[in-house]
Amino acid sequence: MRRSLIIAHRGASSLARENTIESFQRAIEIGVDMIEFDVRRTKDQVLIVHHDELMEGKSVKELTYDEISKMATGQGFSIPTFEEVLKYTSGKIKMDVEIKEEGYEKEVVELLSRYFGKDQFVITSFHDACIKRIKNNHPDIKAGLILGISKPEHPIRTRISEFFPAKRCREAKADFLVPHWRLLGFGFLGRVKRENTPVFVWTVNDEKMIWKLLHDERIDAIITDRPDLAIALRNKM
Repeated sequence: MRRSLIIAHRGASSLARENTIESFQRAIEIGVDMIEFDVRRTKDQVLIVHHDELMEGKSVKELTYDEISKMATGQGFSIPTFEEVLKYTSGKIKMDVEIKEEGYEKEVVELLSRYFGKDQFVITSFHDACIKRIKNNHPDIKAGLILGISKPEHPIRTRISEFFPAKRCREAKADFLVPHWRLLGFGFLGRVKRENTPVFVWTVNDEKMIWKLLHDERIDAIITDRPDLAIALRNKM
């Protein structure tokens, strides 16, 4: 049986604070196949590793890196720059880089290419245009379209396009799809696999579901906050 990849969501985020060097270190120690993390850009054009759009009620893109760092320090943690993460992980692990907004794809690719070979990372985004831009400029880089946005502007239209994603996938030139686990029903996997499209599922933390998906050969990768559990379950197979 083919083994699904185990991808640590924002690092080993059940064992250390997400999107920190500590969480990436734990993920590497556990023996995951890849680490997934988020990239945003600050007001002063610094690429940082951080998930949330806001810091203390203010938009990350309207704050300088120094301002964000001071806020994080006040909360007892540190926010690494994108380059710091790449320097730390280079040569140790493969990376799944989620770009949170459009507009800095070029910078992300340039930095990634400085520290990683093209077979050592993938890029993902909820933004179709972001994926298409990367594929148009770098067709040899693997890029995936994330499905399952929490609060879409057009809920019905968006959900239909997520349950039936073939057109979006083709137009964005995505190499693979990254659906939320709630999208897996209603024949989703059958439709996607008829197009021979790889599937990375997020974010799967339930033990029974992880076990089930590990045995489903249509699933290429499982993204989880509990990579230690997922690795242990996979080792039992």
